[in-house]
Amino acid sequence: MTLHLSEPKMFQLGSLVVLCGLLIGTSEPLLSNVGNAVSNLGVLNSVSEGVAQNLNLDVESLQQATSLTSAKDNILETLNTMNLGNAKSFTSLNGLLVKVNNFKFLDIQADLSSNGKGVDLKLPLAVDISVVLPFVGKTADFAVSLDLINSVTVQTNAQTGLPEVTIGKCSSDKDKISISLLGRRFFFINSILDDISTLLTNTVSTLLQNILCPVLQHIFSKLNASVIQGLLSTLTGQLPVSI
Repeated sequence: MTLHLSEPKMFQLGSLVVLCGLLIGTSEPLLSNVGNAVSNLGVLNSVSEGVAQNLNLDVESLQQATSLTSAKDNILETLNTMNLGNAKSFTSLNGLLVKVNNFKFLDIQADLSSNGKGVDLKLPLAVDISVVLPFVGKTADFAVSLDLINSVTVQTNAQTGLPEVTIGKCSSDKDKISISLLGRRFFFINSILDDISTLLTNTVSTLLQNILCPVLQHIFSKLNASVIQGLLSTLTGQLPVSI
């Protein structure tokens, strides 16, 4: 995880969460009232249930692609033009109110999975988010960079005898997440606890996984099995491979 510090636009995120933690006792009723208003948004369900209908995905072109290179533009355009729906409203997670303002998938990279039997598709992601600070009633804006990683492999369909893409776990790489404060400074106390930035990191990672992983898994499930088979035969020595 990387926390950027620079003048005048960025500050130590630990201070933000320390302040929030100290103020939560006196501000709990206020935060609770706001949290109750947004806690039932159902971000994960609202996005995942309508994935097929709401995505501008050229499924035929995706299924006809013989390499991930030829499918890359289709995938990235689909991801970067999708409607996030409720995710653009504040949702309560881990005691923080967070919303996604803008996002952009920058690339697709392929790496051999740890067991050597599948492919990890890594998508670098840039996101602007807003977080409501409890008690003070101010909203802080952050720029976030992280990688979403979805594992895929190929298995033989027992009924048809044909190879098909099997979707594995989708997660974010928390060790490489970068979070930077945008805009003007706020006044914060100087005390910083060693693990205080973990709350914001976990909250952002979880929110983005909940919103975007179901979409990634839906899109990758439409890939031709030959695409993954080709990657498996290519990924031998120099990893990851940018496509």
